[in-house]
Amino acid sequence: MATVPAPLPQIPPKDVRCPGRIEVDSADAQVSAATVKAWVAHLRTHGWTEKDLGLVWLMRARQGVTR
Repeated sequence: MATVPAPLPQIPPKDVRCPGRIEVDSADAQVSAATVKAWVAHLRTHGWTEKDLGLVWLMRARQGVTR
C-alpha cells in the first residue's frame, strides 16, 4: 500500500518588492512628469535600459495608458 508524504510546513510569504518603489493611484487619469521622471530614474538603478523602458511604454499604450 502506498503512503502519502507529510505536507510541507507553511512558510509565510515575504514582501520582496523594492522599498524605494514609485507608486501611483490607478484611479488617477494623469501622472505628473516628476513622478514619471522619478520612476524612470528608479528603474535605471535596477539596470533597466532604454530598450526595456521602450517595451514598457509600448505595453502600456496597448492597454490605453498614455504618457
